[in-house]
Amino acid sequence: MILLLFAALLISCTEGDTLTETDTGNNVTEKPYTIQGTVKDGAGNAIKSARIRVENPNGNNIHYTTTTDEAGKYSVTMSAIGGYKMYAWKEVTTENGTYQLRMGMEKDEDYDAFSVPASGIVKNFVWKLNGRIPDRTVSAQNGTGYFGGSVKFINYNSFADEMPSGTEVTITLTPASGAKYLDGTSAEGKIVQKKFIIASGVGQVYYINDIPATKYKITASSMKNGISQSVHLGIGNPDTFTPNAEYYFRPDGGSGNYENGLLSPNEYYFYIMNK
Repeated sequence: MILLLFAALLISCTEGDTLTETDTGNNVTEKPYTIQGTVKDGAGNAIKSARIRVENPNGNNIHYTTTTDEAGKYSVTMSAIGGYKMYAWKEVTTENGTYQLRMGMEKDEDYDAFSVPASGIVKNFVWKLNGRIPDRTVSAQNGTGYFGGSVKFINYNSFADEMPSGTEVTITLTPASGAKYLDGTSAEGKIVQKKFIIASGVGQVYYINDIPATKYKITASSMKNGISQSVHLGIGNPDTFTPNAEYYFRPDGGSGNYENGLLSPNEYYFYIMNK
């Protein structure tokens, strides 16, 4: 009977259930094929209740899940099958909605597939506000491949000619008073500036990428042949323009994906016009 119970436990684990310390009553450091580590923010503070997922994408949906404890620690015991990859998410609720934010890892090589040795392995996570997600493909047009958010601008309006090719457009994002990043740290005074050059031809759409998510006031200016102009913004509308706009990065909904957890820039965007 004991052997049958143990075999059933192993089968259920390889089908995707979590095997943690409470499943067997043993100390996790005594188990073979154990992955353990921590999830922390950028200041080194422990993040509790982060979701951990270990999966084998080529293994018939073999996966394991667990969450971090009060000290930001987790432990999960695997089978000896190799080819695993790891992910972590933190749920954050603000006045703007609930976000499922992907956590980063300490080293780029930690994103690669790996096997778990019998002696165990350590994989630590860290909350990253911006930077590359090494295991995702960068797409400026869709905002993928970055921990930070992206904003879309369209060179079109209903009142005047489009900005001519060669115009340099500067976008300034100033954090609102009292603004905080999604990890709770202060964003005040941390101004972000991004630039792009107007091209010729059709498809006058431009993106700025990898911006730490918080609430911003967006302003813009343009430069062409040494002449600087202010740029007004149409919030999703080419008929109504204002000198500036308030903006925050919206959650993309769902229970979490392998990207940053922020809404695609193609869902909420700005038209631009020289004024």
